[in-house]
Order: sequence, then C-alpha cells, then structure tokens
Amino acid sequence: MATAIRFMIMIALGLSLCGGAQSTATESLVIEPTSIDFGAIAPGSSQVGIFTLHNRSDKPLQIASALPSCKCTTLTNLTGVEIAPGSSVELKATLEAPRSPGKKDAKVFVTLAGQAKPAIAKMEGMVTMPVQPSPPFLDALKGKRNGVIDLTAGDGKPFQVIAVDGAAPVFADFDPSKDAPRSHYLIRWDLSMVADEQLRQWMIVQTSREDCPLIPLRIRNEATGIRFDPEADMRGWFLPESIVLAGVMKAGGSADLSVTYESSAPKGKPSRPQWNEVQSVVSSSPDAHAQLLTTTAKDSFTTLTMRFTLSTKASGLVYAPVTIQTATGNGRCFVAAWVQP
Repeated sequence: MATAIRFMIMIALGLSLCGGAQSTATESLVIEPTSIDFGAIAPGSSQVGIFTLHNRSDKPLQIASALPSCKCTTLTNLTGVEIAPGSSVELKATLEAPRSPGKKDAKVFVTLAGQAKPAIAKMEGMVTMPVQPSPPFLDALKGKRNGVIDLTAGDGKPFQVIAVDGAAPVFADFDPSKDAPRSHYLIRWDLSMVADEQLRQWMIVQTSREDCPLIPLRIRNEATGIRFDPEADMRGWFLPESIVLAGVMKAGGSADLSVTYESSAPKGKPSRPQWNEVQSVVSSSPDAHAQLLTTTAKDSFTTLTMRFTLSTKASGLVYAPVTIQTATGNGRCFVAAWVQP
C-alpha cells in the first residue's frame, strides 16, 4: 500500500519557533535552516534532515547532549563535540515514518555545556494515504459515540468504499444504488451500542483502490489508550503502532509480516532484563495462524517477523489479535487482512 507522509522540522534554541529559511540564534549559536519540509514520503521510510550549527562567538562552544523526545527519532551523536569560533557542525535528524494515518510529532533537545536550557527541535508530520481519512481517527472520547469520516482520493480518481469493519458502509451523502462512484465520501460511524471495555483499538475501512485496500482508523477512547494495555510497564515494553496491515490475501494464503515493539524504560533508565526475548506469537482468531520467524534487536527496539497464515475457510475482513509472548510478559498487536477469492 503506497502512502505518503509530510514532515516539518522546526528548531529553536530557547526562543519561539519561527518559519522559513531564517536562522534561529542565541548570542553565540545560529542554526540554519529552522524548518525542513520533506513533502510526500512513503510510510515506514526514514527521512533525514540536515541542520547546521554555527558558532558566531569568539569562544569555542561544546555540545553537552542531543536527545530526542521520541525513540522513533535518531540523531547524530554530537555529545562532547566542540565548535570552534567561526566554525560549524552538522546535526542529522532521522525520523521513522509510521504506517497509519495521523499526525506525528517529536522533539529534539540540544544542550550546550554551561547552559541549563536546551535547544528544542520540533518535528511534526501528517501521514497521507492515497485515500486520506479526515480526521484520521475516530474521536470517541468523553462520551462521544458517533461521527463522520471524510474519505478523499488525493489523485481525484473515483473509487468505492466496500465495507467498514466488514459491514456495509453507512454514507452521509451518497446512495450506492443510484449514484456513480466518486472520489470523495462521507462515512458515518456509530459506537453507541459498544461498551468501553469492548471497544477495539482500530476500525478498518475497505476500498476498491489497489494501492489502498485497507485504511486503519484509530479509535480514540479512554479505554483504548493506556487502559487497553495495563501491563506494558510491568513487562517492560509496548507497541508504538499496534496495527499490522496484511492487505489483500487469499483463503489459505500466507504473508510474512513485521512488527516492532519498544522498551518502556524511562529515558536514561536501563531496560528490564530479557524484555526483548521473544518466545512465540499466537493468533487468537480462528481465521488465522501466526508463527514466529525471526527477531532483530537494536537499541531500545525489537522487530519480529512472523508468518501469518489464513484458514482455508477465512472470508471477508479478518481482524486477528496476535499475542507476542516474551520472557517478561505478553502484549497484543492486530493483523488486518482482506480475504478475496
């Protein structure tokens, strides 16, 4: 599924953020540029921004630390680097794009030796899919139980909304028995009959677009946040993105899928021993089987690859909870697949 994401990075050194190609400055340090626009990028890709730190003073400046607020962001290791008077160094910031639609932000904190207040680098982005939902989530917070999602094809080409969570969609402005396919739809959603403790984390929209057959919509509710996974801190890891899209599959078919989970240890604290030792993956759906293939650990992340196999009787939309069993405890991700003949 081809998707795109738009990021904006703004850096400030203890000052208010400003846009354009102007520099952000203190009495001694100037950072150029203050913002970088990557434009449209693919989901799951890495976007790299280069910033230049100039020493405008007549004394050397030393970087004490450069740290991100989000582990999805990596930076050039500039700790201890000294910038001579009149010289400059590059700061490379890399942000990993998520795979589901919605805003993404993170900050980078750059601290100079002898200064208590860090420089702040703010990263902001919006995942944009070929068929873009607006808003890119279901707002079911504070007792809200229904609403409307706008689905628009970015290229203006007509498409069809086949189903929402496997059921016929409820249109706000379209009659599929009379109207021709269009590039824009308003879809009604209603969770009024679902108790908080029974809410899922994701609603899945199925479309006729080959490049966007499944659209995951996060259900935002008090019960689908921290309360949805209360053992994350105890076991020492969590899933930053719990949905895995298998796309279109055939009954009885298999797909090798990857999911990444992250240490929940606070910044500067050690991770729980054995937190990243995966023992197995188990599907609780009768329509699918999951088998652990490989695991790869890097810093505070572990990526596992599993073979996801559908039952020969599977049909329609499959939304399969998959339990990741580790040495410290279990957590769940969710695999969505559209079974077609």
